[in-house]
Amino acid sequence: MNKFSLLSLAAIAALASEPVAIQKITVEGDAPSSDISAQELAATKSKTMKGDTASILDDIPGVSVYKTGGSASLPVIHGMADDRVKIDIDGMTITSACPNHMNPALSYIDTTKLESIEVMAGITPVSAGGDSIGGTIMVKSKNPVFANTAGEVLIGGDISSFYRSNAQARGASVNATAANDKISVNYAAFAEKADNYKNGNGAEVKATRYQQQNHTATIAYKVSSDDVIALKMTQTNADYIGFPNQYMDMLGNKSTSGNFSYKGKLAGLLVDANAYKQNTDHYMNKIIADRWSGIGNIPNMPMYTEAKESGANLKFTLPYSSEQIFKFGADYNRYRLNDWWPADTVNNMAGMSPNTFWNINNGQRDRFGIFAEAHSQWSAKLSSILGVRYDRVMMDTDDVVGYNNANNNPIDAAYFNALDHKKIDNNYDITASGKYEYNDLTDIEFGFARKTRSPNIYERFAWAGMSGTYNNPIRMDMRMINWFGDANGYAGNLDLKPEVANTVSATLSLHDAAEKNWGLKLTPYYTKVKDFIDIRLVNTFGGINYFQFMNADAHLFGADLSGYSILSDTAENGVVTLKGSLDYTRGFRDNGGSLYHMMPLHAKVSLNRVSGAWSNGIDIEGVAKKESVDTLRKEPMTPGYALVDLRTGYTWSKQLNMDFSVTNLFNHAYALPLGGVDVVNNTANTYTPLQGMGRSFNAALNYKF
Repeated sequence: MNKFSLLSLAAIAALASEPVAIQKITVEGDAPSSDISAQELAATKSKTMKGDTASILDDIPGVSVYKTGGSASLPVIHGMADDRVKIDIDGMTITSACPNHMNPALSYIDTTKLESIEVMAGITPVSAGGDSIGGTIMVKSKNPVFANTAGEVLIGGDISSFYRSNAQARGASVNATAANDKISVNYAAFAEKADNYKNGNGAEVKATRYQQQNHTATIAYKVSSDDVIALKMTQTNADYIGFPNQYMDMLGNKSTSGNFSYKGKLAGLLVDANAYKQNTDHYMNKIIADRWSGIGNIPNMPMYTEAKESGANLKFTLPYSSEQIFKFGADYNRYRLNDWWPADTVNNMAGMSPNTFWNINNGQRDRFGIFAEAHSQWSAKLSSILGVRYDRVMMDTDDVVGYNNANNNPIDAAYFNALDHKKIDNNYDITASGKYEYNDLTDIEFGFARKTRSPNIYERFAWAGMSGTYNNPIRMDMRMINWFGDANGYAGNLDLKPEVANTVSATLSLHDAAEKNWGLKLTPYYTKVKDFIDIRLVNTFGGINYFQFMNADAHLFGADLSGYSILSDTAENGVVTLKGSLDYTRGFRDNGGSLYHMMPLHAKVSLNRVSGAWSNGIDIEGVAKKESVDTLRKEPMTPGYALVDLRTGYTWSKQLNMDFSVTNLFNHAYALPLGGVDVVNNTANTYTPLQGMGRSFNAALNYKF
């Protein structure tokens, strides 16, 4: 049995058995990925302990982040974000239940609960999920822990707290486990609160405050050494989160979810299965203290969303021979959405009465997928992955009604209600990738992927403005459909086709023979997206543009360069590591013009030193001037900038850890390239970019028991 066979079978067996150590095990030959482990997060809690899990991903090559609300950032992989990125949280698919996408998937798990995050860009195996074109982010929460022997009782956990001076951000978490060799019970909770932050000039950036909590209870049972079943219940509650690049804020988001999972062996197959359900109640209005001067009537614009989501995944792994492993399975996701805006009977703002405005009435989106995948070792140097996937996406919604019989409401509603809402997409994905170990110092990875994504409910069924009639040019109803943070308004399109992305990518990897002392990776990529869901301009009023979603071909290309080097590893100097990355992404329409929110050229360099109980580091980030912008959306250019962070930490007896950091050390004032337009601190029609956070002194404390 060769090297591949031993490593592959051992890794697969480990994934199916009790996971004791905190580590990420990846089958050799899988697509290129980048991981963040729990150890890395624990080392810098003052920076990374937060509810905004997406915000910690921008240290991964090829990944950047849309900065939105205080804990609702959206990850971007190679220029594609939001629904174009598949996010898997312990096997759960979580769809944002909001016309502004204020509650994305990663907002439902905080960083203290993470076991690891794996990011797969572009060439993603079909076993990692479908209905996405930009890549996959797989999030694993902490595994259940069992006692080693019968009769032994294990009790342990940790408590943490943090404080960040900018915005007076503070929070705490607790994680406690009681277990024997068969049963493990865990409870984990997290809470955080922050005021509005200040930019580098010392000015308050309004509508950036937030407060939220979450609770998770898990009970797991070890049937045998190879079989573990678990039930996890989670409740999250966001009291308020400000969104400075939106016209609304999130003033309530309550969610309850359950996830039942099984990992084990069945008749020679390794099985990974789960079934889940999540209910979400979401409420938007305005944080009055930040958005209103107190002159005149206080605006009241209540908007509610209710979502019910459930699904199941069934994955099998068959170690067919010493050279081949087969993966196959099926998954199902059922999503129901109601989005309604009650009449404003107090101020009668902008004609918002006497009816309840039904934005989405019983929206339905069901997806069923099947896949098959082969991992093959053709020789000692050459391995490959070949997979195919089929997804059937079925969508529908009921008829709608507007606020009143004036303006555009009856025209748009009648137009929409007269059309057939039922849509069915049959989507096919193909992934083919390979890895060639040229010698002990050089690896070459290459691949092709055809990935497909169907439109989301709002892209297809947001009916306001769909008729193309604009007797009332203000169109507040269209401006509420916006997860881009660009201050514009959007209308859905029943005729949208699924996006089909064809990606080619390669990775040249150079490293030392043991792959421990230094490494360098270069990954160029190119993607052509047929029927990319883009926009067409339908109206302009008061300096604000209004669009309808439409299909158009698009191109994205770029490259990621990353590397590391162990500069020293001695008892006297400790372990000194230099890490760095350089990323470039460019996206444009087939008929010309840049795509929206393409991160400009940016680089990161980190110098880390670990010596005994001490760890120290300096991080430097440089971002070039953003000049390639979407002129249709009036996307603003942003100047280039550089930020410096310092950090240090100390651990006593492997139980008590304290760490400190200073972010934006020189208090530099800068505009966020992916922050969108600040509609709170400036007027919307100025399209002024959102400003980043100024200097902050941060501290965190963690105690393990």
